Amino acid sequence: MLNHFLKNTILRWTFMSIMLIVTVIVKAQNSGDRLYSQGLELQKKLTVPSQRSAIAKFKSAKKLYDSTAKKRQCDDAIDVSNSIIKSLGTKNKIQEERKNVEEEKKVSVFEVNPDTLLMPYKENFITVNVTTTEEEWDATPKANFDGQSFVTVVRNTGNKSFNVTSSTNKSTRLRRMTIEVTSGKMTKTIVVEQKGRPVSLSVEKSVVEFSWKGGKKSVDINSDSEQVETDNNNRNWKVESKPDWITVIGEEKKKKNLIGKAWQLVASGSTAITETTSVMELVASSKSKNAPSRTGEVIISSGEQSAKIVVHQK
Repeated sequence: MLNHFLKNTILRWTFMSIMLIVTVIVKAQNSGDRLYSQGLELQKKLTVPSQRSAIAKFKSAKKLYDSTAKKRQCDDAIDVSNSIIKSLGTKNKIQEERKNVEEEKKVSVFEVNPDTLLMPYKENFITVNVTTTEEEWDATPKANFDGQSFVTVVRNTGNKSFNVTSSTNKSTRLRRMTIEVTSGKMTKTIVVEQKGRPVSLSVEKSVVEFSWKGGKKSVDINSDSEQVETDNNNRNWKVESKPDWITVIGEEKKKKNLIGKAWQLVASGSTAITETTSVMELVASSKSKNAPSRTGEVIISSGEQSAKIVVHQK
């Protein structure tokens, strides 16, 4: 009887222990499923922090699972979250780069218009417009190679433009300098060119006659140009065109001070302006006495001025 009682008691305790173990296992599996489900919900949010939280849930669920299939399922979910983190990192990097480019573009807005100024020889001004995202800008004239500056810069009301005023150019030469405009770390350079004053050019004779035998005739050329012509022995004039039967020989003769209109420039305090007088010799080739007469034109130039001499051979 006692043995029967002990046997029943042992069986009862064994059954209860088995049921307890099963209950623990079932609860562990249920906890794993719950953690796994929570991980899946976090995974849907598609942010780096949520993916990291999801990975933590999957790892915890994997520890509770005793099934190989369930553990593999957790590993697969972890791989998915890692892939999402990687793609999000690339996307964020691209967005950050785009943002930086946009910021750079915003900062680098700096324009001056016009950026090349062509000034007449007389005193004149041109307005330059400035567009910049910076709060401050500055414009500074830069002297040319000989240390001279012939423009002044005055900022206009509104801080969006400035006037460039040039003094009268008393030379016949073109002159050039620059203006440096700065805004923040950015710099723009404006090129300023000013024409030289008009050249005074005259010829002693406008018509020259030759006999059928040809010969040589002299004509004085008067010019106050400061620019020399390298293809005419550095004289301040040159021959633009002539008839084939005429040869031109030039020879410097003398220099003299200008009078008349140019005196006003000298009297105003400029350096003395000189006019060069050169002797131009026209040599006509001979022709048959009975051949028809012939006429042509010798065109000379000095600076932007030109003069015409009509040559006629009987």
